Amino acid sequence: MWMKKNAAYGSRRRAAAKLNTALRISPTVLAAGAAAALALIAWRAPMALAAAPLSLGQQDELLRPPLKDGQPIPVAIAIHVINLTDIDEVLQRFHVMFYLFVQWQDSRLAFTPSRPGERFHVYAVDQVWHPRLDFINAVGARSAGESSLRVEPGGTVLYAERGEAQLSTRFHLRRFPFDRQALQIIVHPFVAQSHLLAFRASQEHTWLSAEQTVYSSLADWDLVGIRTEHDHISLSKVGEIPEAHFEILVRRKYAFYLWKIFLPLLLMVILSWTVYWIDTRDLSSQVQISITTILTVIAFAFSISLSLPKVPYLTFIDAFFLDCLVFVFFTAIEMTTVHVTGRTRRAAFGVKIRRVSRVAVPIAFVASNLIIAVYYFG
Repeated sequence: MWMKKNAAYGSRRRAAAKLNTALRISPTVLAAGAAAALALIAWRAPMALAAAPLSLGQQDELLRPPLKDGQPIPVAIAIHVINLTDIDEVLQRFHVMFYLFVQWQDSRLAFTPSRPGERFHVYAVDQVWHPRLDFINAVGARSAGESSLRVEPGGTVLYAERGEAQLSTRFHLRRFPFDRQALQIIVHPFVAQSHLLAFRASQEHTWLSAEQTVYSSLADWDLVGIRTEHDHISLSKVGEIPEAHFEILVRRKYAFYLWKIFLPLLLMVILSWTVYWIDTRDLSSQVQISITTILTVIAFAFSISLSLPKVPYLTFIDAFFLDCLVFVFFTAIEMTTVHVTGRTRRAAFGVKIRRVSRVAVPIAFVASNLIIAVYYFG
């Protein structure tokens, strides 16, 4: 009996020793198996990458343009002007904040609403194809903020972007300060997409913000409206490219110039005419009035030069200013003529010139300004 127990005990010890050996070996086996698995993965990975050389456009059909029979994609463009913060006629630039809306049709994105009230699907901008647009007359790149892209059940896609840009435009200042300007925003497609698109500037969806009268920082301008047009222009080596024009119509507030420039100049001219009612023998008083008025007009011209646009042609205010200067100078000429005729014993002729000047000079001044007005505004 005792011997049997010893044999059983020995058997259990041998089994425990075998288990210990197995446990000591198993971590080594596991490590070897893991290394083999990693080597297999490393060997298979290059083969897997080499077997799938697909471009992004091939991987996702929605990133390709939705062409139909090779025809250009009709694209409607609209702009909502949020704020017009600066207009500089000297540099011929303006700064605008806006919403840009672009609409086109992509039947691949059409869907059937799965529940009541499901009016559109929203995509990330980089998930589907959309037109790439450039503001051609921008001074530097435009600053783009938030953007979104949504699709209606019928496949109509609307891209919206909030941005701002400083743009250059040509100012027509001949009628300054009674002028109106059309501030242009010119939009082209990215050149590589120009053959894919057919632009249409959407007037019905283009508008100015109604809050402009509340927060507008333009002290010199009133916003009148906005108009649109589209066309094709020819670029060398590229061919015709579609183009959308947006023109923000603004009208200058002329009250400042009316009260601060026109009225003072008019009073200076009238002051110079007081010479015609002074005794022809009182030369000293006449010279003082005439010379003082001429010098005042010249000094006034220098003082307001910073408020006037520097253009290579005469504006209306320039013509009026020169007309005033000519009539003030004519007063000095008339005074000298009357004085010389008096010294040459032809005093009666000088008195006659003086009497005619009292009436003829104001009439000539009014007539000359009417001619100037007709020339600039007629």
